[in-house]
Amino acid sequence: MGASTLISAGYLAIMEHSHAEDEWGTTAHLNAYRILPWLINSGSNTLLDYGAGKGSFKNAPEMQGYTVHEYDPAIPKISKSPAPCGFVVCIDVLEHVEPECLRSVMEDLKRVGINEGYFIISLVPAYLTLIDGRNAHIMLREASWWENFVGQYFKITGFRPFGLKSGVSYPWPDGRYPYANVHINVKPLGAQDD
Repeated sequence: MGASTLISAGYLAIMEHSHAEDEWGTTAHLNAYRILPWLINSGSNTLLDYGAGKGSFKNAPEMQGYTVHEYDPAIPKISKSPAPCGFVVCIDVLEHVEPECLRSVMEDLKRVGINEGYFIISLVPAYLTLIDGRNAHIMLREASWWENFVGQYFKITGFRPFGLKSGVSYPWPDGRYPYANVHINVKPLGAQDD
């Protein structure tokens, strides 16, 4: 596997199968309201949904009036390397990236994110299992790990871990995971504060 590999051939086949057989990439629209203020503040009217899955984000009511470009290596019709965009969203994607490809993916996110980005990263196991038997969240790490890692590639302008929903039964012991996901707002390294 080369230094700039975003996904290995074997894992791409697994992801293509998962997208074809399971309900993956169908919930990003639920976070559009959280992203919208950051998008408005950025002044961009175009954005890139990096790891778009089945494309639910572009159909969110909050995205009306915006041009949403999509990229996902496991969806043939949107698998071409994307052009840079003023604003990039990466929703529930990074926890699915192979550890040996994560640095290349972050470099690619730097390449495509011209001005600003919003990343949502899950911090808990997925409910789905891959066809090879692994949990779908193969890159499961704690919030502080992601903060340090993302900070190597971007200037972090917002970092918010969100807790688990109360009253919900999860398939892991109580207290095992303090947060469900983390929302990270980023700008290129060296960007000036507004």
